[in-house]
Amino acid sequence: MKLSTWTATVLATPAVATGVCLLCASTAQAAPDDAGSETSSAAASSAADTSASSSTDSDDTSADSTATDTDDGGDSVAGSDGLDDDDDVDAADLSADVEDETDEDLDNSSADPGPHYVPTTVRETLVTGDAVDVDGDGVDDGPVDEDEDDAPADDEPADDDPVDTVPVALEQISDAKEDLREATWDSGNVLAGLAAMLPQMYLSRASASLERWQQNHLLLQQRYAETYDDPFAHWLAGARIENSIQRTVRVQDQLEAAEKLLTVVGWFGTASQMEAIGQLIGTAADNGLVYQIVKMELQYNGNNPVRTEPVIYISVNGGEPAPVLVDTGSLGLIIDPRDVGVDGIGEPTGTGTASYGDGSSVFFWDSYDIPISVDGVESSPTQILVVELQSAQGFTDYNGDYVGVLGIGANAGGPGKFNPFLSMPGLLSQGVLFDERRRRLILGPNPYGARTTIPGAPSSQLQVKIGDGEKTRVDPWVDAGGILGSVPDNVYGDGPEVPPGTVVSVYTEDGETLLYSYTTTRKNTLSVTDSEDDPRFNTGFTPFSLGTLYFSFAGAGSTSFNY
Repeated sequence: MKLSTWTATVLATPAVATGVCLLCASTAQAAPDDAGSETSSAAASSAADTSASSSTDSDDTSADSTATDTDDGGDSVAGSDGLDDDDDVDAADLSADVEDETDEDLDNSSADPGPHYVPTTVRETLVTGDAVDVDGDGVDDGPVDEDEDDAPADDEPADDDPVDTVPVALEQISDAKEDLREATWDSGNVLAGLAAMLPQMYLSRASASLERWQQNHLLLQQRYAETYDDPFAHWLAGARIENSIQRTVRVQDQLEAAEKLLTVVGWFGTASQMEAIGQLIGTAADNGLVYQIVKMELQYNGNNPVRTEPVIYISVNGGEPAPVLVDTGSLGLIIDPRDVGVDGIGEPTGTGTASYGDGSSVFFWDSYDIPISVDGVESSPTQILVVELQSAQGFTDYNGDYVGVLGIGANAGGPGKFNPFLSMPGLLSQGVLFDERRRRLILGPNPYGARTTIPGAPSSQLQVKIGDGEKTRVDPWVDAGGILGSVPDNVYGDGPEVPPGTVVSVYTEDGETLLYSYTTTRKNTLSVTDSEDDPRFNTGFTPFSLGTLYFSFAGAGSTSFNY
């Protein structure tokens, strides 16, 4: 009898193990192991001066590479440049050249202000009320101190870099692997151990991917910054950075697969332990968030013939995804109440009014301490301004096709007090990259090497040269919601707008470094404002359309030109 039982066990074990592995592999298909970045193109070429913000006024031609890691969990062989060989991108990965498709010809018709146009002469808005400062996770409390040895990866000031959560994620992944081994093989549960092989593999690959990002990405950024004068080398460096970005995105897929497969391991008598390990993996996934690629649309502003408005979809307090303008020229999220989830919303933490333009449009709002969600990644609760019902229709008429304005300008001044992106998990709270040519935002640290970084976002100090005029110091407003932009008359002179064919060049504060330059057209030119009413130079959308711009959220913020 004993011999018969032993014999049956020996014969049955391979069959059981094979079934478990097949079942695990089938389940793993629910979480893909590879992720490609959105590739889209087009550069809008025109811009006017506006912002949908209620307090202050308010898109790189390299290919999107969907590079594939050959083995994230395996050993890597360093190339001659000190980087892993598989950071090199195959020709097939680099073949998706960016089309610079233009929405319309930039030399026709005049641009009329849209329904939410804020005249520059009356852009200073009135904000009153008793908004309450809500304490909570993700609130920007100023620059974070760093060790002197920690060098910033993108030439930004070291004290602008928040706490790095990636080492925490790596430790948690290591703990999850150890706990999983102890709950299966070490406890003598052979079947659970066999079922745990796939989750262990995914955890190992996730850990390897994060470690390799830590080791390689700074070197890739340095290579990118050193090759501005060599177009091919610069393009190749950018493609390798894209591969590095995708590696961190795949980490989330790998951790999700590992967590799902724990259910199968639990079938063999370790369900409660697997639940605890799953929670640990979920926390590691949050801490291991390095980049989040968000699809962006460029929308028209009223009758303006060029797409200039960067719009993304977010969910507020569990509501349906809704379109909001991402505005560097304001601070805080203000949104239509019909697009906010009501479950567990709680009581208002403050109330107030916001007056736009000439003061004829007044919106009442209540603030709530609730989360937002971007492509399934949820923030901790943060201050959200919800338009009161009595003002909802007017707010809709004013904004047009989007239902809210997400202000992310660190020193913009209002209408809110907090940037909701600061409440995102992992490294996503560090800042955001605008990549309008590829129709995307990238939350997280600056993925590219900055050519020049200026303090402040959106307000700073720059010099501007228009036509044959002299360089003039200006108070700029680097404004994603500024449409075509504007220049005060004490810089340019009288006239409703800068004539087509005029070269506009913008420099750093000392006038030594050219940030960007373009020639105005009939569709893309600066309006001229009364300097006594508005002394600021509003860039409008143009610098965003020429290449990637990165905005840091810490402190008063900073603006990095990566091109």
